Amino acid sequence: MARRVSIKDVAQRAGVSWKTVSNVVNERPVVRPDTRATVLAAIEELGYVPNHVGRELRGGPTRTIALVVPELQNPYFARLAERMQAAARERGYTVSVEVSLHSAETERAHVRGRTARPVDAVVISPSALDPADLLDRASGPPVVLLGETLSGAAGVVHVAIDNVASAADVVRHLVAGGHRRLLFLGAEDAVRSTGTDRLAGFRAATRFAELPQDPTLVRGVGEWTREAGRDAVLGALEDAAEFDAVVAGNDLLAVGALAALHARGLDVPGDVAVVGWDDTAEVAWTRPALTSIAPDLDALIAAALDAAIAGAEQSGTEQAGAERADTEQAGAEQNGTGTAGRVAEAVIAHRLVERESTRAVPSA
Repeated sequence: MARRVSIKDVAQRAGVSWKTVSNVVNERPVVRPDTRATVLAAIEELGYVPNHVGRELRGGPTRTIALVVPELQNPYFARLAERMQAAARERGYTVSVEVSLHSAETERAHVRGRTARPVDAVVISPSALDPADLLDRASGPPVVLLGETLSGAAGVVHVAIDNVASAADVVRHLVAGGHRRLLFLGAEDAVRSTGTDRLAGFRAATRFAELPQDPTLVRGVGEWTREAGRDAVLGALEDAAEFDAVVAGNDLLAVGALAALHARGLDVPGDVAVVGWDDTAEVAWTRPALTSIAPDLDALIAAALDAAIAGAEQSGTEQAGAERADTEQAGAEQNGTGTAGRVAEAVIAHRLVERESTRAVPSA
């Protein structure tokens, strides 16, 4: 594991004293503008992360884990945050919920540890990160990746359900119910994403079942929202696409699909069946109640927390000596590093929860 970048390293690179670096970090108005610019450039170049609360200077962990999610409007992320708080408390940790609002800059700052408040580890469900943001981390806290947007990298644990397999489960369920023309909502252009994984499973399963491979039955959406699901289904209907089932990439898209079908006077499931993903609380209350893929959320949270805490403890053990030495010599504030150079994947179980939206089509 690489040694943490210290305040002394920044001072040496900038050609100033560590006290000057401290003044810049703490935004004290005693440093000349040109010197401040030189120090800030050295901080950026080395990836130094100051600890503004001095917790590491006192030698103890924060016992705080950052959970970074793209939004809380999606009930899946709200439920994840709430239940992770409770599970972390049982382990003697607290969870700081951070909302990235789909900002790559914000997500990058968290995985590199460049935030004002130090944490022992970061659990993140990224929506805007590039794979290079994980591969190029010279320093930062241990990171646990949730979902399928990015694959794991060295020192980053990846926790997710098998979206290819779950999509195949959806197709098998619909085929068993007599459906033959399936409309997929949520196609994406990314190299790897939740949408691409679920579409890959959908395509493989529909080919295996010898269903029509009609390109008009695959619809991309700008966002995975109720409005986007409604608009995608309305667009398919306006295009005269023929379908008897909707496979929506998440529950929000599925709820929007239900609204569009209802607005056009189509019966669910009599005319069109609908399936979603995530099994959020609202889908049991839609009319009709929505069939959905349910991840084992408790298992996902447990795997993520266990990996985050293990990474934090490993990081603290391996670097405690270096921290104490730098602290004694320079009174330095220091940043964290990720876990050792390993790639770990945790695949979480899922199940299809059948409700009224996919009732079997009666035989002719």
